[in-house]
Amino acid sequence: MIRPVLPLVMTTAFISNAYAIEPIPTESGFSGFVNVGVGGMSVESNTLAQFGSVDLSNSTINSIDGSASSEDSAIPVIAAEVAYTFANSRTQVFIGNQLEDYIRFDFSTLAGIRQEIGKAGVLGASFLYTPLATEVWSDPFLTGSPRTKTDRTANGYRLIWDRMYGTGLELRYSYRDVDIDDELSGESQGLESEDVALLNRNGDLHRFTAQYTFTWDSPRHRLVPLFSVVDLDADGDAMAYDGYSLGANYIYSINRWRLVTNVYISELSFDEGHPLFDDRKIDSSQFGASLSAFYASPFGWKNWLANGTVAWFDQDSDVNFYDSSVGLFSVGLLYRF
Repeated sequence: MIRPVLPLVMTTAFISNAYAIEPIPTESGFSGFVNVGVGGMSVESNTLAQFGSVDLSNSTINSIDGSASSEDSAIPVIAAEVAYTFANSRTQVFIGNQLEDYIRFDFSTLAGIRQEIGKAGVLGASFLYTPLATEVWSDPFLTGSPRTKTDRTANGYRLIWDRMYGTGLELRYSYRDVDIDDELSGESQGLESEDVALLNRNGDLHRFTAQYTFTWDSPRHRLVPLFSVVDLDADGDAMAYDGYSLGANYIYSINRWRLVTNVYISELSFDEGHPLFDDRKIDSSQFGASLSAFYASPFGWKNWLANGTVAWFDQDSDVNFYDSSVGLFSVGLLYRF
């Protein structure tokens, strides 16, 4: 299954130093960015229903034995952050979509604080909340009749330690409380109550990530390999999993251009077998890649960046029902202040 916040799985890198928001600017005052654009998305999923106004799958399926059909949609691309820096204390407070998250296609909204602590680096703490809930099917296994949508939120917090002791090392931990308003998975299939309980998708999601930034011929080349471990302690054991992911992000800068290339692989292992699929576990492998291009000062506009992205994600599960994919492209204009 695709993680319901689609772009989270397409791990896109930090933008290059020339266009990254410094953790703590050197002068007091407001800073931030606004990005507005449009794009298109092609999604194959049996579990996702809608994101905002964008439909992600058909409401009616005739069988749970096959893979999902494709759904194509136009999408708006909107993100923004406002921050205020207290330069003397090396403190910054912020709210919105952090630029580095937006470049990763993570549209989570944060409110938090960053604090520089001398040579030790920068510490950050923030609340994560979902301003626009993703809708999933309350019972994705209902066949022959329209399925009902229900909200899925994943609120929590994030802790970051960046630039540890002057190095390129960053550690981050995030926690999310995954909540599905009306969880009815499997109830249409005549399962026993204990089997229905195995399919409960509510739970606690933990992710720990370590990454290191290498630069050479600065600022032309920047490479950020990363490693993550993830654990979903779901209420239903057939939905609970742990796993790991590997990513590599490469930024090439030349003149007014910044090119950001990303690759991503992940392996997820589930705790128990799925009662609707002969007690097979829905273990899966995930693959993704993206390419983003940024062009500074288009039409001579200072502090503006024209940008475009193409991205692809694929999940191959041991159960065909959970096979899924996402294709995405977008174009936009980003203003930094």
